[in-house]
Amino acid sequence: MKDLVENRSRLGFGKKLSLARQAVKENGFLWTGLMGIYYLCSGVAEKAFGRAAARRERLGLPGMNSVALNKEIWESWDWGAAGDEWSPSPEWKASLVRNILEKYVPDGGRVVEIGPGGGRWTEYLQKRAAKLTGIDLSQACVDACAKRFAGCDNVEFYTNSGCDLPRIDDRSLDAIWSFDVFVHINRAEVEKYAAEFARALKPGGVGVIHHGNVGGKRGGWRSDMTDTAMREVLEAAGLQVDAQIDHWVDGGTEHEIGLYDDSVTVFRKPGA
Repeated sequence: MKDLVENRSRLGFGKKLSLARQAVKENGFLWTGLMGIYYLCSGVAEKAFGRAAARRERLGLPGMNSVALNKEIWESWDWGAAGDEWSPSPEWKASLVRNILEKYVPDGGRVVEIGPGGGRWTEYLQKRAAKLTGIDLSQACVDACAKRFAGCDNVEFYTNSGCDLPRIDDRSLDAIWSFDVFVHINRAEVEKYAAEFARALKPGGVGVIHHGNVGGKRGGWRSDMTDTAMREVLEAAGLQVDAQIDHWVDGGTEHEIGLYDDSVTVFRKPGA
């Protein structure tokens, strides 16, 4: 029943009144009144968000995506759903594993997952990697994953500062994976991560990073990143961008990468 606020401008005021009268006739005053409150409040909310987004861009504010705020949010998050609250459907998730994770993350390699959260993708990476390291800003996530994968001898989990890969040797990784994490990381921290990617990947090693593509203008606590910005940051660090993906088709069904105009960027360290 919810609508897109921007679509309301396609109806004139007179037509809206006519629709309201018809709604009262068919649904009664209470239902129509409640919907009227929703329309009013959601319209105000959209305008407030738009102004906040514009101010953030103009002044270079971190918004909700500073390291400190990210740490506070994810330390306090209820990880009971293990991150699957962001999966549109089991079919979407299974298709993403087949068409992105298994396509780009090599089998039997040394892999780092940045931001494992509750282990939503870790369960697939753990089966695929010879050695998997999960690195997260949140101790709560590290503890949850350590408990969940306690019986697996090829995994380890520990925290970082929010922009580095501690305890990872130079030129030691075959792959880096991160999903639903860099959507919340601003460019300043992404640049620090990119330098770490270039340091830690083997020549020919691959990275698969899910990130925002519209600079936070669609909500979802998204950071200031875009496809263009991600490409610029990675190439400035000496990495090669192989693909930027905002959707894929599987068995005739088109799937979007994320809920807020997100993308996945696939990159490699030149060499090998």
